[in-house]
Amino acid sequence: MRFRLSIVVPIDAAAVSPMKMLASILLTVPLLLFATVQAAAQKTNPVDRRVSNPLPDSNSKKIDRTDGSDGAQLPLEEGGDGELVVYSEIQSVEGESGKRILRHQGSVDVRYGFYRLRADRVIIYEETGMVLAEGDVIFDQGIDQRISGTKGEWNFRTKLGRFFGAKGYTNRSNDGSVIFFSADSVERVGLDRIIVTNGSFTACDEPVPKWSFTARKAVIETGESIQLDGARFRIKDFAILPIPGASIPIKKLGRSSGFLLPAFGYSPLKGFRVATAYYQTLGDSADATVRGDIFSARGLGIGLDVRTRANSRSFFDFGIYTVKDRLFGGGDTPQKPNQGGTTIYADGVHYFSNGFTAAVDVRLTSSLDFRQVFSDGIQQIISPTEVSEAFVTRSWSSYSFSVLTRSRLVSIPNVRVRTRNLPSLVFEKRPSQIGFLKNTFFSFRSSMDGMSRKDEVDNASLYFSNFGSNPLVTPAVTQRIDFSPQITVPLSTRFLNVTIVGAGRVTYYSNSLDGLRQVVGKNLIRRYGEFSIDFHPVAWARNFYRRDGKVGFRHVIEPFAIYRRVEGINNFKSIIRFDDVDIVSDTNEIEFGISNRIFTRKKVSDIQDPDDSVQPYEVLSLTIRGKYFFDKEFGGALVPGTRNQMSSGLGLSFYSFGGVPRRFSPLNAELIYRPSKRVSLSTRGDYGLSGDGLRAAAVSAGYDTKLFKLFQTFYYTRAVRLIPALSSYANPNGRESGTLRGSQWNPALFVGDRDSGLFAGASLFFDFQNRRVSDVQPLISSIYTLGYSYDCCSLAVQYYGFNVGVRRESRLAFSFRLNGIGTIGTQDFGIGTRELK
Repeated sequence: MRFRLSIVVPIDAAAVSPMKMLASILLTVPLLLFATVQAAAQKTNPVDRRVSNPLPDSNSKKIDRTDGSDGAQLPLEEGGDGELVVYSEIQSVEGESGKRILRHQGSVDVRYGFYRLRADRVIIYEETGMVLAEGDVIFDQGIDQRISGTKGEWNFRTKLGRFFGAKGYTNRSNDGSVIFFSADSVERVGLDRIIVTNGSFTACDEPVPKWSFTARKAVIETGESIQLDGARFRIKDFAILPIPGASIPIKKLGRSSGFLLPAFGYSPLKGFRVATAYYQTLGDSADATVRGDIFSARGLGIGLDVRTRANSRSFFDFGIYTVKDRLFGGGDTPQKPNQGGTTIYADGVHYFSNGFTAAVDVRLTSSLDFRQVFSDGIQQIISPTEVSEAFVTRSWSSYSFSVLTRSRLVSIPNVRVRTRNLPSLVFEKRPSQIGFLKNTFFSFRSSMDGMSRKDEVDNASLYFSNFGSNPLVTPAVTQRIDFSPQITVPLSTRFLNVTIVGAGRVTYYSNSLDGLRQVVGKNLIRRYGEFSIDFHPVAWARNFYRRDGKVGFRHVIEPFAIYRRVEGINNFKSIIRFDDVDIVSDTNEIEFGISNRIFTRKKVSDIQDPDDSVQPYEVLSLTIRGKYFFDKEFGGALVPGTRNQMSSGLGLSFYSFGGVPRRFSPLNAELIYRPSKRVSLSTRGDYGLSGDGLRAAAVSAGYDTKLFKLFQTFYYTRAVRLIPALSSYANPNGRESGTLRGSQWNPALFVGDRDSGLFAGASLFFDFQNRRVSDVQPLISSIYTLGYSYDCCSLAVQYYGFNVGVRRESRLAFSFRLNGIGTIGTQDFGIGTRELK
């Protein structure tokens, strides 16, 4: 159930220009935001509601009649809704047939089709079909609606009537919500239309509701909405806020057009923030939201979000949001720069009937400053990467064909690297058995790409000192044609599984780098061959038993080794790096490792099935792997003393270790421990074997119950100091190039139940290393929440704090949720909140 406020502004469309009309609306909205309450497109209320019947059933019993029947049946009409059936304790009849007046007293129960009227006393006028009722009057229309009162009149032929001193509830919406009402009078003026005079509306089932809306007049459209005229919002019996007009949708379809509930907040950086939006349905499979923000110390923001659904699996969402900054609080100055901008997004996937699939994921932001200042999530604020891509693909038999476009922007201090694929055509064959060779499989991948790269820098001299060259700028389209066939031969014995892979690759580039790392128009061809052999011995396992003889747990050990040889790349330094295709180098290496796994048997499903509920369950896994490089120079591709990016290193760890020639890579260890669905722990790290010790580590842990949730993630990296034998490869700080010191911690805690009683939570993000260097507090982001949920509403207060990059801001916001209505408070209008067909 949702609540919508409709503000009606009479405008002479012929006399008012569109720009004046827009200006009028922009001036009107801030004055009426506190009265703008609607949740037709809000998120589904997370509170589960159990709404009881406001008036208990009188359980009127059938009284035996002297004629042997159990009720008075009056066959007034044939067909239609059938017969009028009346049950009562005392009856009397006067008048001639067809014009009789029937009087009933004592637990009177009148039934006509799915209509039912109960009262202490009832008079029925046979000629007109009018029924007059007094006493405890209860009128039901099926099981969806009820009206009760002290007195009522109802015509069973027209189905219309009026009730005085009335109470009742509306039909239930799709989520089971009910709106209760009480009024001086309730009049049924149509089969699906009810007029309420001096009424009160709430979702709280109690004598004095915690919240309610009162209105001198209201119109209930059965199964559609409740229209309020001259309404007031009340807490307990105290009027808090006047509302010109409002609409509460009560239809089972959960989407309805109207104004969204407003959001409010304050921060010293932006001043008071008031946000609202208008939601418009576009049939059953599309909708649009126009949203606006007012930042009293900065400016205005406006956005549009559109969502569409083609079928149960296909969707396409797109939108735009722009902020006009520095309209308020002073103009653009060096101390207060203009940080406004625009972001555009599109997200979708479509499955065509002919087998094609199309997908798009686009995020384009005009500047990093805009993203940092006007985004609310810490990950959006600190992330240096922004990727947009779209593709169309078709698979058949063992083949597939794809068309891809991609844009990738990486923003790091002083440098912004933008690469594009415009476009890429990919044709590949998945491994399939060669007919005349048993157990031999053939596959290939080929592509034609239009690539480009542009390095934008703030300080060219600093860039040159770090990279030894000027920024890279390629032509708008650099052609790259790539073809790679592969043959795979899996072999299996009783004690050993072996997979042999042989491959070749040819790549053509229309541009290349010269000796000064400048882009030149000279084409380049890269050729190489690749051979690998994967050894996986049969796993060793042992069962450990409990005292009762049952298996306690099983320990499984899985060793492995992979030999890999790539040869033929003698022009690695001339290749422009666009993506992972371009960082393959010569290598002669062996990867080795061992995995330890602990299994037990436990109930992993909530389904009460004795056959399926107990299953093998992996409690713990520990994998240690590393590499030995027979060629520590990688065919001359390695440049000692700089940060090298080659596939041989990136395939083992996402932390850099390519600053020096080395035989042994750091050992990479990964531990995952999950004793139950509530508890989880995972950690991974790199340990160097050249006197460098622990190089990097990441630890994540979580504990999740209904009333207590705790999660944390910790990241740590070292700027590795090289041993004396390798000191010649150190950077000016005496460290290995490409290694940086970092220490970040992200804990989050939530206590309580959002659906009942007191709840509180906190989410923090610390950067210990960078803040230690600059001698400031390590806390860069914080969100604190405190709230209380009642049976029909809840309150929450949130404090946001940001101190990262150009963002120095603290903000206070609140949320007030009304069950069956929606939430007044902070809302993310840009995220889809309603289900579409």
